[in-house]
This record gives sequence, C-alpha cells and structure tokens, in this order.
Amino acid sequence: MSKFEETLGQKDFVVTVELDPPKGTDLGPLLDVAQKMRGKVDAVIISDNQGATARMSPLPPARALAGDGWDVVWTLTCRDRNRLALTSDLLGAASLGLDNVLLVTGDFVSLGDHPDAKPVFDLDSVQALQLAAALAEGRDLAGHEVAAPRPFFPGAVASPGAAPLGPQLMKLHKKVAAGARFIITRPVGDRAELETFVGQAGAIEVKVLAGVEAGDPMDAAAAAALFQEIKSSGLVAGVHLSASGGADELLELVSACGL
Repeated sequence: MSKFEETLGQKDFVVTVELDPPKGTDLGPLLDVAQKMRGKVDAVIISDNQGATARMSPLPPARALAGDGWDVVWTLTCRDRNRLALTSDLLGAASLGLDNVLLVTGDFVSLGDHPDAKPVFDLDSVQALQLAAALAEGRDLAGHEVAAPRPFFPGAVASPGAAPLGPQLMKLHKKVAAGARFIITRPVGDRAELETFVGQAGAIEVKVLAGVEAGDPMDAAAAAALFQEIKSSGLVAGVHLSASGGADELLELVSACGL
C-alpha cells in the first residue's frame, strides 16, 4: 500500500498541491518551493505538460521529491504518448517506486505553446487506467508477460463544471470501474458547483479531492475562502490546490488557506 493510499484512508481531510516541472533542466526552484510547503500539505502532484506546454518529464522531479521524503503523485498524459510509451513510462516509474499516478487524457495541443504538434490519443484516460491495472497483474495490453509487476495507486480527473454534466459523470464511473482509486476534480467555481457534481455522481467507492485554483478569475483570498467552505462542508475527502500564476501564487494560496 502506498503512503498516499494510507493518507487518504486515514485522514478526514487531505490537501495536495500541484507543481509544474521546469521548462528547462534545473530542479532547484521546484525543490525550494516544495520545501516551503513541507508539513503544510499531504502530497505533491507533478503535472505532465499541463496546458499542452512542453516541460521536463514529471519523473525526475517526482523521483527527487520522493527521495526527499515527499509523498508524490506523478501525472501521465495520453495526448503525448501511444500505448508503447505509456507502458514504458509506467514500468519505469514503478521501478523507481513511484506508484501513485494520475492518468489523464490531456488538453488539446491548440491550447499550448506548440500548437502545430501532432496529438496522439492512442488511449484515453479510461484505457490508460486499464493499462495500469494490466501491468500490475503482470501483462501488457497485448497480453505479453511483464516481469516483476508492481501495484499502482492510480487516480483520474473529473470536471464538475462540464456542461452538460451527464457525459462527464458517465466517464467518471467508467474510470472508477477501470481501476481509478482516487479522483481529483478540475478547479471548481464555487461550492454549489461541487454540491451538484457530488449529488449527481452518486455513490462511488473512491475518495474525491476538489480542485481549487488561484488565478483568473479567483485570487488567492477568494480561493482560500472556497477552500474553507469545502473543508467545512464534508462534501469531499480533501482539496487539491493549484495556481495558474506559478509557484509564488501557489505559496500565497497555501498561506491564505491557513496551512
């Protein structure tokens, strides 16, 4: 059992934060930011070319943070990889002891800094979850044996603000059926949006962390107020904090939340 799985099972309210790998090779600034949040949050989630912006692979920062005592979840994006590359990265991460993985389909490349890139989307997030489950059982998607399999603790994302919400809820249940062990939502706009999502999602046997983001249109103070609303509501098992403006804004948000 991974430490993150234990934390979700034991704590009444879990707080995670999101850090982007550098657009370069220096991990120093990322590690410095993490150090400033030590003891304030339960885990760090490392993004993977978020917003279709090219950055360092999430594996080096995830390994560095894990080696520094952090509980780390690394993100794996289907947009940029076919099933061969997804398999390679999952096996590589498992060999490093990085068992917590957030599997996402990924934003369209037109939103990022390489709009002419060719997206892959060989698998979607549901199929990637199925791949992780198969590898943990000692086989790949072609049915070939995988030596020394390791269990993953895989998660997935959901979008409470989707309109219409129905298709998003259908996919949420597919993700859970495919093996998702926790859900992190996209940033919610307000408590009412989260209440609607939780109410319509019905009973799911996994913990949900609600996304709260500082940035346009919600500054750190407003995001912190939403954090407190969600924490007192009992609607979800925790909150995932992020900041569109980068590390300084994230640190401001963590402080504003009273963590």
